[in-house]
Amino acid sequence: MFDKIRQAYQMKKILEGITAKEDYKGIKTTANGALQIVSIEISEAARASSDLEKNIRKSVNGALQNIQKKLQKEMKEGNIQMPSL
Repeated sequence: MFDKIRQAYQMKKILEGITAKEDYKGIKTTANGALQIVSIEISEAARASSDLEKNIRKSVNGALQNIQKKLQKEMKEGNIQMPSL
């Protein structure tokens, strides 16, 4: 049982180490393989936009889509092995 917990912890650490970015209209978002937002940088020009909320949402969604694609590619290539349960 403890072996499974250790494997899950190791998988979490691996996923947290994989990142993808999205730059949408001056909003740079970074997400990791655990589907967490690591950082968001908003330029001064983007802050002045009347569509700031929409642009943040698109940047975040883009980063999450990019990390999902990256994880799929890594799994297909065999670079990430899911622990057996």
